[in-house]
Amino acid sequence: MIIIKYTNMNRQISFESEYILHHITQNRLEELFDLELVASEKQLYQLRPDNLAFDKKNKSLVIIEYKNKFDKNVLNQVQGYHNLILENKDEYSKLVNEKIDFDNIKILIISPKFSDDQIKNARDNVELWKVSLFDDCNVEYLNLKSNEIKTIKINPDDLKITEENLLDDKTDETIELYKNFKNRLFEEFDDLNMKFLIDAVSIKAQNEYLCIVTVKSSIKIHYYAEKLEDSENRTRDISDITTGGPLSNYELTLNSENIDYAIELIKQVYNQKVIK
Repeated sequence: MIIIKYTNMNRQISFESEYILHHITQNRLEELFDLELVASEKQLYQLRPDNLAFDKKNKSLVIIEYKNKFDKNVLNQVQGYHNLILENKDEYSKLVNEKIDFDNIKILIISPKFSDDQIKNARDNVELWKVSLFDDCNVEYLNLKSNEIKTIKINPDDLKITEENLLDDKTDETIELYKNFKNRLFEEFDDLNMKFLIDAVSIKAQNEYLCIVTVKSSIKIHYYAEKLEDSENRTRDISDITTGGPLSNYELTLNSENIDYAIELIKQVYNQKVIK
């Protein structure tokens, strides 16, 4: 592996989301850490580690947790994962077709920042990897215990969340509903801009926010409007729970029967903000 020495021309930048850091690293686990991916965000019981990997050399499980910013509680979080595995060895053994040494479970925490207390108090089986992203698309991983450095070169597209990412783990029913909604949306508008987020898509027209569509187990549309004429009373008032970003006052849970109505409400916001 080639280690790149950075110059002052390489500016360090932030990961826009944990999702991006997660997938950049997950797709290169073998290259970076000689690990085999077992599961990604697989929920067993009440917890869901970002990655569960297998160390073939040591026959041990490896818990991997990603943070795109400082998290003061991350050591407690990963210890909870560790305890869960020890309490449910039979369930976790089913994920790997090899005998597992449960006495040597290792934990990797990958984050751009750790506190001095976290570095000091991390247990022997916990490796803290400080990750740095540079504007020339190099990513550096520094092991804060051993000072080992690993470096990868990524594609600029790896830093973007795409529609494919958004729909990646969704059910067939959710994907079909989303696509039907999107098709109807573009039948009505020809000047929309869509920005894909971790579990949502933000919709703008001429730099004006119209709505954000969250795509999870259900699809919900949050309308950026001070006032909507909801003649069928299908939305709910969320003005008291909206935090950050443009003000969203109305929420509609999308289904196959109300797609046209959802579009009509977006038209109202469009007329208020774009047509005026």
